Amino acid sequence: MHVLVNPYLSGRPKTIVLRAVLRFSMPLAILLYCASFNWSYVRWVSPTWGYMGLTYHTPNPALLVFGYILAAVLCAFSPLTIRRTSQVIYWILYFNIYIPGLFVPLFVQLDSSLTLLLLQLNMTGGMLLIALSYRVKRLRFRRYAVSQGLFWTTFCLLFALCNGILFVAFRHNLHFASLNEIYESRFQASAILQGSVALTYVSSALSNVMNPLLIAYGLSVDRPKLVVLGFLGQVFVYATAAMKSVLLSPLLIIAFYYSLKQDRGGWAPKMGLLCAGTFVVLTALVIGARPGFLFNLASSTLMRSFALPGLSIAQYQYFFEHFPHTHLGHVHGVNLLFRNPYQMPLGLEIGNFYTDVGSGHIQDANANFFAFDGIAGFGLPGIPMMGLVCAAMFWVLDCCTRRYSIAISASALTMCTVSLANVSLFSAFLGGGFMLWMLVFLFMPQPLFREASVDERPGQL
Repeated sequence: MHVLVNPYLSGRPKTIVLRAVLRFSMPLAILLYCASFNWSYVRWVSPTWGYMGLTYHTPNPALLVFGYILAAVLCAFSPLTIRRTSQVIYWILYFNIYIPGLFVPLFVQLDSSLTLLLLQLNMTGGMLLIALSYRVKRLRFRRYAVSQGLFWTTFCLLFALCNGILFVAFRHNLHFASLNEIYESRFQASAILQGSVALTYVSSALSNVMNPLLIAYGLSVDRPKLVVLGFLGQVFVYATAAMKSVLLSPLLIIAFYYSLKQDRGGWAPKMGLLCAGTFVVLTALVIGARPGFLFNLASSTLMRSFALPGLSIAQYQYFFEHFPHTHLGHVHGVNLLFRNPYQMPLGLEIGNFYTDVGSGHIQDANANFFAFDGIAGFGLPGIPMMGLVCAAMFWVLDCCTRRYSIAISASALTMCTVSLANVSLFSAFLGGGFMLWMLVFLFMPQPLFREASVDERPGQL
């Protein structure tokens, strides 16, 4: 006679693995991240950068608590295990845009409590639509792989041509700007770029696609020379326009590649805990610090990379609460159907409204797509609308990358991710490199980037 024994009562030792702990600790990691972000904002960001609009007023306690609840609830519907390329981008948006968008508007208080509540709900709705889209099964897009010889020959010709075009255009303005010279260099570069839209696409193709491809491919096949070539390519692009994200991108690509390559299911909670720890440690060190390396590091990380996206959402909401919406008339192509009610580019219109223009220089207040396309286009309902559009773009991207290692595809898309967090969704797709990367993934040679293909991993959707 066989006796059935409950395995939980059998007395057999159960091994608790790190992955299980991290997965079930995700809500805790999110709450710690929210708390550390808010503490950093109150203790250092606002006292130091209040003159830029990052002010602090005692928030409505109910809205503050509700922000924590929404963040924890959303993570329950979010992908805890990274199984698709865009899920890495999703979590970057979660930490970089969504959390600041929940809390910074509460601190600056440009709007009433009811409007701020609706803003929190719409931000959560936009992210929720992206999270739920991962339940939609991916299609097997047909690939049109070219030979390695044709691929690399074409790549080398385009790489040389794009670098040559940038060199000719910026030959009198090439300068490795220091942190104190960045904005002056950007102003000079913008004057050159405004003279030719094609230059913007050339610069984006190099910084967002070609150089990251060299770095990611060099890492995957252990060819340091290709990594160095991609790094030098980013340095050259930085010398033309002084974009800090371009200069730092090789380090980010390497970090994404190795962290995702070694991931066993806990990448998202680890990122949350890492960001929380970074906020606490960096804020504690920088309080009272004089301008220097540490101050600049904290400014780039705490203020510009995390606090400003939340401020942009608050400022765009207040502006378009009092002025006409664009109905996407600010997007090239759509403006043929819907007239743009503004004369200047949208970022300059917002900058002109919020900044002191006594110096004669208007700050370009570009923002993430939830603000730039959603709020500017349709008000608060535009946020979930743009979440749905973003979900569709992510789905197509995941269909194109399903045969590639997530470590490779996600790290190669690092600069596209940075672009998506700072500009219009449509600009990120067309000029920011997403569309070009989709084509690259479809036409890339079969042996290229074959390390641990996604379809070869167990349990993938």
